[in-house]
Amino acid sequence: MVLTEPTCTTPVNGSCAAGCTGCVCASPDTPIATPQGDRPIADLEVGDLVYSVEHDAIVVVPILRTNRAPVHDHHVVRVELANGVVLEISPRHPTADGRTFGDLRATDALDGFKITRAELVPYTHAFTYDILPASESHTYFAGGALIGTTLTDK
Repeated sequence: MVLTEPTCTTPVNGSCAAGCTGCVCASPDTPIATPQGDRPIADLEVGDLVYSVEHDAIVVVPILRTNRAPVHDHHVVRVELANGVVLEISPRHPTADGRTFGDLRATDALDGFKITRAELVPYTHAFTYDILPASESHTYFAGGALIGTTLTDK
């Protein structure tokens, strides 16, 4: 299935126009790997510990920043992984390997996990979420797969 994004402009006032995929974050229930087990991204706060990658090693680091962005009439990519995890993340959100979620297709892999399905779907939540781990890579594990962040430390 080919994903086609609705035309949109840069988000205004932190929100997206109807059908826009410019907002680039995750659904509130996205499971993030922490030393206490997976936690929903919406529950994480600055200072909480998460798993990340630094110098090719998995490390535990604190969260430097969090973001909660309002969205309206937004669409996300629903990615179903072979391990049973379903992620709903905006198409422009980066993966850890330089792609975006909008680039992902069924039969591709996301951090070694086979993707069984990838489709653009309407988003049913009022906000999207992201975190910035205090690591060199600024990556984190969502549903077991290493993904990127949209946030910067500046």
